[in-house]
This record gives sequence, structure tokens and C-alpha cells, in this order.
Amino acid sequence: MKYDAALRRRTLFGLAGLGLLTAVVFVLIQFQATLVFTVFLYYASRPIYRKLENISLPSRLQDRHLPYRRQLLAVTTIAIFLLPFLFLLTYTLVLVVPEIQRIVGGNGPGAAYLSALQSAQGSGPPAPLVGLEFSDVLAMNPQEVATILNDPAVQAWAERTVATLIDSVGLIANAALRGFILLAGTYYLLTDGSRLVSWFLNNFDESGIVESYAASVDDELSSILFGNILNAFVTGIIGILVFSGYNLFAPGAVKVPFAPLVGALTGAGSLIPVVGMKIVYFPVGAILAIAAVASGQPDAFGFVILYLVLAFVVVDTIPDFLIRPYVSGNRTHVGLLMFAYILGPIAFGFYGIFLGPILLVLVAQFFRTIAPYVLTGRQPHQQSSLSDY
Repeated sequence: MKYDAALRRRTLFGLAGLGLLTAVVFVLIQFQATLVFTVFLYYASRPIYRKLENISLPSRLQDRHLPYRRQLLAVTTIAIFLLPFLFLLTYTLVLVVPEIQRIVGGNGPGAAYLSALQSAQGSGPPAPLVGLEFSDVLAMNPQEVATILNDPAVQAWAERTVATLIDSVGLIANAALRGFILLAGTYYLLTDGSRLVSWFLNNFDESGIVESYAASVDDELSSILFGNILNAFVTGIIGILVFSGYNLFAPGAVKVPFAPLVGALTGAGSLIPVVGMKIVYFPVGAILAIAAVASGQPDAFGFVILYLVLAFVVVDTIPDFLIRPYVSGNRTHVGLLMFAYILGPIAFGFYGIFLGPILLVLVAQFFRTIAPYVLTGRQPHQQSSLSDY
């Protein structure tokens, strides 16, 4: 009877814990894109944090306990790395988004559609307010003001304007909240992430198999997220600056079309195995060569060669040489990683470029570490790497 009562209590506690866990997961799903990006920022900044942590202090400071040292190092890491990186990323989006809009709208193929959509929605103030200044309103008597305000077109326009302002305030507040979650989440992962993992392993991992799995996942995510994706962002930013700078001096016939967009695509192209970003800037170079021949300008072809030299040396070779030691995953198959980069954004949206590789690593290391242990009892060190197959 005592055993049955204890079992019932354990079952009830287990169900209660499962309910709490479900509630937490439900809340986290509402911010899944932000949390995934936070994980990326953590792995991208952790090498910087550890470099700072390993800096030797003067002997008199080493002998005394420095309070809040981890917190100070995390704030320093965020200040010298994360904030500049987020600023460059935002600046990149500011440059790239108008180029995409030029393709979709503006003078691009989507212009007619967007024009028709704006006409259907109605744009601009209604007729009673056209050409009306604020001083004119002050000179009106109350009856004239009431007449204008009672006009159905004016009322509909005012409702749309107020709704737009409310939506704008909500958008800014939502962006500020997510930005706070990004920075605060990265900060606490840097300062307390290792302690949280140690607490979990000490309390729930008697066999040591979870620790082996967590270590392999952590090592691979650190390599992939800090290497591949950070390299793509840095290369994309360099490409935007180089191609935009090239356009300042190149003749009109051989200017890089949509230079910021081409620069961003070179960064994305660096994620493709073997060919890399050459799949982007070589075709653009061929287009510029054709344009140079068609223009009939003798010096135009020289600018095409300059473009290829800049793309190959400054955008391709130098970032690859500096960041390549951190780029490749240690065990994840390069073909699977390529599909994760391709299918992730398709399945999950823009943040799928981070979530895709994360899920791939979790699944791959599960089958490498835990599945053989469950099926055969073999320890993780007896398993071979996926890259060996």
C-alpha cells in the first residue's frame, strides 16, 4: 500500500512537471525566432568571451577575488563584439532591402502590381484636407471644422492614420522587446550557461551519456555557428562594402547591378560547399564582361578585371583565410549541412538558416551518441564520425 501511494505521488508530481514544461515550451515557441538567434549570438560571441576570460591579470589582482568578473566580461564581450555586429547586420539589411524592393517594386517588375494595390487601398489625405495648412484650420470657425471632421472620407482617413500609428508603436515596442531578449539571453548564457549545464548533469545524468551527447553537440554547434554562419555574415558585409565602393569608380556600363544585394548573396554563397561564393560573383563578372564589350569603351573591360580581382582577393580569399580555421564542422557531413542551410529557411522562415543546422546537429549527434547506447550499450567513444561514411 505504501508503495502504491508513493508511486501515485510520483506519478502526480511527474504529470505536474510535464504540465509546467508544456507551459514553458508554449511560451518559448512564441519567441522561437528570437531564441534561435540568441543561441547563434551566444556561440558567435563565446570564443571572444573565453579569450577575455583567459587574459592573465596582474599578480596582485589574481590573489584577490574579483566580484562580478564573469558579468563584466560578458558586458565587455557584448560591447566590443555583439553590438557592432548587430549594427553592421542592421546596416546591411538597410542596404539590401531597398535593392530587393527595386526588383519587386519601384521600377522593377512588381511596380504595376504595387501601384494597383495602393490605388485599391487609397493613399494620401482625402479631398477636404488637400492643400489645407494648420494655420488654415486655426482660422476656421467651429462649424467649418465640424463639417470637415464629419466628412466620411476624413473620418476614414483619420481611422487609417491612427491605426497606422498604433501599429508603428506596437512594431517598435515588439522590436525593442526582442532586442532586449537577444542581449539579455546572450548575457546570461555567457555568465551562467556552463553552471546551468553542470547543475543539470550532476542531478540527472548518472550514466554520463547525456554529458557525452551535450559535449559533442556543443562542440559541433560552436564550430558550425561560429564558423560557417559568422563567416557568411562577415563575407556578406565585406561584399556589400567592396561592390558598392567599386560602383563609385566604375563606368555606368560595368557597374555591379544591385551591388548591396550581390554582396549579401556572396555571403550566402559561402555556405555552399566546394564552389562557395564563386557561384555568385563569376556570373556577375560574365554579365559585366558582356556589357563592357557591348559598350565599346576600351577601358571598361579593365574595370571588369578589377571587379574580379576585388571579388576573388578581398571578398573571397582574405575572409576565407582568416576565418577558415573555425568554419567547418568537425563531424557533421558537409552534404547534410548544405541541405540544412537550404531547407531550414524554406521550412521555418528566415531564422531557419540557424535552426536548420541546430536541428541537424541535435539529430546527428543523437544517432551517433545515444541511439547506439540505447540499442547496444556501446559507449559514445566507440562510435565513428558521420564524416567517415
